[in-house]
Amino acid sequence: MEQTRNKDQKCPVVLLLDTSGSMAGAPIAELNAGLTKLKEDILCDPLLANRLEIGIVAFDDEGRVERPIDLISGESNFPTLSVGGTTNLVGGMNIAMTLVEDRKSFYKANGEQYYRPFIVLITDGAPTNTSDEIDALDAQIQSKSDEKRFVFLPFATTGVDNTGMQLLAKLTAQSADERLKNRGTVYLIKDVSKFGEIFAFVSASVGAAMNQGGTASASLPIDVAQPVTFDLST
Repeated sequence: MEQTRNKDQKCPVVLLLDTSGSMAGAPIAELNAGLTKLKEDILCDPLLANRLEIGIVAFDDEGRVERPIDLISGESNFPTLSVGGTTNLVGGMNIAMTLVEDRKSFYKANGEQYYRPFIVLITDGAPTNTSDEIDALDAQIQSKSDEKRFVFLPFATTGVDNTGMQLLAKLTAQSADERLKNRGTVYLIKDVSKFGEIFAFVSASVGAAMNQGGTASASLPIDVAQPVTFDLST
């Protein structure tokens, strides 16, 4: 049975990463390089090393846990991701949500405090799931976000066409104002070489949350990724 390493308040982050066939070549190489850099950055920051817990879920034909949620140490081995298959985002997201809930149960059983978890999606293609599966996932994400169970941050590369981007925007948790206006926002990564900077933004957001009572306020440079908002009524 896993034992807690320290009693610091933890922040679990699940990286939900597309490993479908279209990620072959530069995208998967940059994704693996970004993960290596993320580990180095966390180890250089004592606060993050003691509080930020990283889990990795990959998805192609199906989702799978590549790394359970845990702290990063010098002995931690990050997976080297490989590609192949379709883009079963629903399968991956369901596993990511289960991973988060299981980790929260672990904290509670051990008397640990925790910050609201993050699930960070990086994909280069539209989901290959059915419309019914997407609608069910959309309802789940919105409900769990309203209950403050996690923060969902979706990032897509330029490999995702406009229709795919709009579909991803549909899955984002909408604020009350966005719901009223029927709008959703997804973040566009213009260059796969920026994957490492996306991970750096995520760790900075977690650091900001820790320093500001749970409110993340790190800024995302426009040259790394830009928000794209869609009218979901069309």
